[in-house]
Amino acid sequence: MKSEIHTPNHLSAITALIACLLVAFALLAAPCAGHAQSPASPPKQRTFDVATIKPSALDMQQLAVAAQAGKMPKIGPEILATRAAYRFMTLSELISVAWNVRPYQISGPDWLSKQRFDIEATMPDGTTKNDAPAMLQALLADRFKLTVHRAQEEHKVLALVVGKAGNAPAGLRP
Repeated sequence: MKSEIHTPNHLSAITALIACLLVAFALLAAPCAGHAQSPASPPKQRTFDVATIKPSALDMQQLAVAAQAGKMPKIGPEILATRAAYRFMTLSELISVAWNVRPYQISGPDWLSKQRFDIEATMPDGTTKNDAPAMLQALLADRFKLTVHRAQEEHKVLALVVGKAGNAPAGLRP
């Protein structure tokens, strides 16, 4: 994989910090009790041909000015046949896209949701849009030294039920 990375000096410190910290990643999609789940064999890891990661040049003030002028810049993921672009995204958002999880399922330091990046990558021949998340996983692991920890956690849930008298508020009757 031919790679380029352009980072200012302050980003090098952040990258070093990323390498030192363990990103705790909690998957709350636990299988139901009594249902066995066979472990899936890990898919072959594909990588982007060329990928560039830069701190995002946009900031919230520039976005607001552009929106008021009617010129909204492209932000978020954009996957085409030959290119993948992830613009103005935090590391937390990139993890969410790469592993197809909800943001509340990701835990880590506060800066995961603050520093924004632009990623431009070239898709290898023979790949599809469906291959992009796995290639993004490999890129995050390679460039940010990202490690993933999957955990199953139980959480309290509240339920609204009809009382013993059978009285339910109007509008909630079945």
